[in-house]
Amino acid sequence: MAGKTKKPKLLVTGCNGLLGQKVVELAKPQFWIAGADLQDKPLGSVNEYITLDISQQEAVRDAVEKISPTSIVNTAAMTNVDACERERDLAWQVNVEGVRFLLEASQKTGCSLIQISSDYVFDGEEGPYGEDAPPNPSGYYGLTKMESERVLVGNQTPWAVVRTNVLYGWARGVRLNFVLWVRSHLLAGQYIRTAIDQYGNPTLADNLAEGVLSIVRAHRQGIYHIAGLDYLSRWAFAMKIADVFKLNKELIVPVVSAQLSQRAPRPHWGGLKTDRIVKEQGISMIGVQAGLEILKGQIPPEQLEVP
Repeated sequence: MAGKTKKPKLLVTGCNGLLGQKVVELAKPQFWIAGADLQDKPLGSVNEYITLDISQQEAVRDAVEKISPTSIVNTAAMTNVDACERERDLAWQVNVEGVRFLLEASQKTGCSLIQISSDYVFDGEEGPYGEDAPPNPSGYYGLTKMESERVLVGNQTPWAVVRTNVLYGWARGVRLNFVLWVRSHLLAGQYIRTAIDQYGNPTLADNLAEGVLSIVRAHRQGIYHIAGLDYLSRWAFAMKIADVFKLNKELIVPVVSAQLSQRAPRPHWGGLKTDRIVKEQGISMIGVQAGLEILKGQIPPEQLEVP
């Protein structure tokens, strides 16, 4: 049971994912934390855990009523952009309807809702983008994230949207992000092809969690961009990864996007401007070199070398 607590209650949906785990870890000192995800058990330490699929309306309502949180941070989403193209109904149900159900539950309990979004709401032709740039997604994942934002805009319930891009980091049991994918292939001596024409500002999950929690604590509302300091191509990012982990750069093959045969369109000039969160919250955005060094320090020693 939730029980009584003097701390504000934070419900983190998708708490077993990369960002979810980081939010839980950073929030522990100040918040009473409830975690929710699809698995039977939490991967991090929470005060209460609920197995929850946010695409199920009644389950969402019951969970939020039971916890009665002060704030909800929704990190749950279908984020595989190629899978979103293949399984559009599922992507819509999770990424749009799931947010709608969380909003409905928030309205009944009076808590705030912070939704995580993406630079994929833009077409990626003129980035990096500020918060006021008009959304124009080119793929279905981006469309669902844009629609999830529209669910919130104009509602009386306190809400914030946090857009990010090229999220990376290390946490227990999470699927490979770009950094871990590059590292795993290079460790195995395998060639990888990376795009020279896909630009963004890679975001360390810890840095994003810091920004998200600053919004929660300050009761900020509206749209915020939280992303890394450095703007570079996927190929240049992969080369940086090889540098930090002292891996073979010759295995990294530069290609253009058309050679990758990716199902979903990728932004060529994506990325986000972060002036607002820096000015209002004093958050320092972390560059690629520093972010990769932090990540490297988080990987257990036995996983740093070739098995």
